[in-house]
Amino acid sequence: MRPPRRSPAPLVAAGLALSLLGAGCHDDALDADDPEDSIFVDDGKADDFYSLTAQEYLLEGQSAVVLDPAMAGKPEAERLAAAQELIGLKHVAIAWFITQYLVDKEDDDPSASFGGFGGMAKAGAYEDWDIRPRADGLTYDFRFRQIAAGGRNLMSKLPTRQVGGQTVFDLEIGRPTNAELAQLETNAEWYRNAPWSSWNPATVPAARKEAITFSIKRERPSTDGFFDLARLTADGKLDIDVYFGWDYHSEYHLKHSKQMFTWLDNQGFRPPVSSWERLTHTSGAFKRTVKADGRTVDVEVRLYFGKPGTPTDPDTDAGGRLLEELALGSLATRDVIVYSGHSGPFYGFALANWKKTAEGDLDDDDIRVAPMPADRYQLVLAEGCDTYQIGTAFKENPAKAGKHVDVITTTSFSNASSPAAVQHFLSTLLARDSLQRLRPQPVSSLLTKLDASSRGFATMYGMHGIDDNPTVVPWARVAGFGKACRVNADCGGPGNLCVATAGGKTCTAACVADAGCGDGYTCKLVASSSSSTIYGRACAARR
Repeated sequence: MRPPRRSPAPLVAAGLALSLLGAGCHDDALDADDPEDSIFVDDGKADDFYSLTAQEYLLEGQSAVVLDPAMAGKPEAERLAAAQELIGLKHVAIAWFITQYLVDKEDDDPSASFGGFGGMAKAGAYEDWDIRPRADGLTYDFRFRQIAAGGRNLMSKLPTRQVGGQTVFDLEIGRPTNAELAQLETNAEWYRNAPWSSWNPATVPAARKEAITFSIKRERPSTDGFFDLARLTADGKLDIDVYFGWDYHSEYHLKHSKQMFTWLDNQGFRPPVSSWERLTHTSGAFKRTVKADGRTVDVEVRLYFGKPGTPTDPDTDAGGRLLEELALGSLATRDVIVYSGHSGPFYGFALANWKKTAEGDLDDDDIRVAPMPADRYQLVLAEGCDTYQIGTAFKENPAKAGKHVDVITTTSFSNASSPAAVQHFLSTLLARDSLQRLRPQPVSSLLTKLDASSRGFATMYGMHGIDDNPTVVPWARVAGFGKACRVNADCGGPGNLCVATAGGKTCTAACVADAGCGDGYTCKLVASSSSSTIYGRACAARR
């Protein structure tokens, strides 16, 4: 099994300064509330620049599959069915080789000289059409489309050219046999073996590779959204399971879990045991309460990691199996699941020591079939190197069928030396005002913090599933928009605002896009009149 990668980096400070839109990592940052002197900003009076570091791209091209000679005498319908199955396997291969070309590489990687543009293909996001048999009856040509992600400047970094008005680039991909393509057993997939595992076409004979011309263009970008805390807390409870994967760099799975113990204690959580040394997988949850839309919500956070000398010993088969069982149980029952550790393309979560046991790894194929609730919204943080493909695995899980799950992933290396990303995630998800009321945050506020925590490389965080997230703050009192008000509290809880307009102060709510505001309203920049500081957006009546 090829070990997943996670590059070390200098330690990142756990706390960030509080912006006017969200609470930082320390409780003393919770004193900032929404300004009481809000005004709408007229169009054209401020730069409205919103940027996340990653961009999705559509890749299209043409390839072919060749059926085994034994299929020569079979009926046309049977040959077509076999070709369609083989095309599906070929898609996996194309995605693998695209990723091997685009993905960032460490200096000691055997294929370090090949590609390395800070991107990767979106495994599972395949489409093929125009399947045509050739005269030999065994060869089938097809056109395909795949999705890849990379930096916003990816197209300028690739060696592209213009053909018929399209931007294209050439890539030599591998040509595994049909038998190899079918070898997809977890941890024994064909692409784990040479020469495919560290692909570099310059070192492979011509018979074992083929050239494909890919067209590339930007995919339609998604808009920002809010974490749907209304759904996450609907039952009066928010439960969060955090996993620190085994780490060979410096036992970070132990160091980070210990730091998280202290951090959660400082955040007002009641620890289940008196010290980290006493913490085991059966200790239970860190607990605290928060207010959410006038209700009291119980928040519980459990920490899991491979602990030597305990049933979760990461060096043992039994410990690896237990960690994997725990993770599957979390996916089946918890609202929020966090993984921090090693990962990589066509890989998943490394919960145990892969140098000593083949147990304890939760791969993308495992995630696709993991028991998950079909009727409940869940949030996943996949914090590790190159976890972008995990997003598709979760969305393709039949219980989710593309809905009811948001997954935050990376498109390059992540920071192995600090639990800061996990802390940023939890502090943003649980951002509160001075009255300890949950103040739902836009996803962009978290992604900005996560991107900023990368040192020495661009991790390029992004969230899958955002298109169906609310674009107006959860718990917004939409029916009260336009009602006269004096202070924010007249309009509802956090995120509901009293904003000055030409006709006087009226109720509205924070937003990130027009769609959530409803008919007659647009999502407009809003600022504090006393400080002349733009702090977000709110729904404004159209003029």
